[in-house]
Amino acid sequence: MIMNTATAKQVYAYQDINHLPDCNYEILDGERHDMTPTGFGHGRLEGIFFSLLTKYYGDKGFTAVGEVGIVISRTPLRIRAADVVYISKQKMPKQPEGMLEIPPELVIEIISESNTAWEMTDKVKEYLSFGVERGVLIDPITQSGSLYLKGKKEALLFSFDEEVTLIEGLSVKMKDLLA
Repeated sequence: MIMNTATAKQVYAYQDINHLPDCNYEILDGERHDMTPTGFGHGRLEGIFFSLLTKYYGDKGFTAVGEVGIVISRTPLRIRAADVVYISKQKMPKQPEGMLEIPPELVIEIISESNTAWEMTDKVKEYLSFGVERGVLIDPITQSGSLYLKGKKEALLFSFDEEVTLIEGLSVKMKDLLA
């Protein structure tokens, strides 16, 4: 860990990854950015997606929720915390331990009251630049979402009434999931 004396902030490096503090945060260019705890509705949505992906994909891959650490860059250290991730056994044959350093096929982010749509869109685009194949951004307040695909410049916007393909072979209507 490097101390930046001008600002007296801790700057984390990749070698610190196994000794990071326990709490909710992301590391952006070596600096820790604390995250506000989410509410019940946010957690419920994470659970719904976990159940859906686990039921649909069974033993073909691994699903996790709850600010899953994804190492976007080692230098400078960038670790993003994802709401929901799915990674296939094709990419990772054994259940992941610790933070993901291999891009999952799917990352789902749920906008909380403490987030702006702009910052969450940038976060999803960062996942895609890392190699994530699909990023889904859910906005419970407007009851809409955006689907981002690796290699595509534009997102597919959808309402909770419309069917959207979360990942190949799995299409859902958010409205039906929340019923």
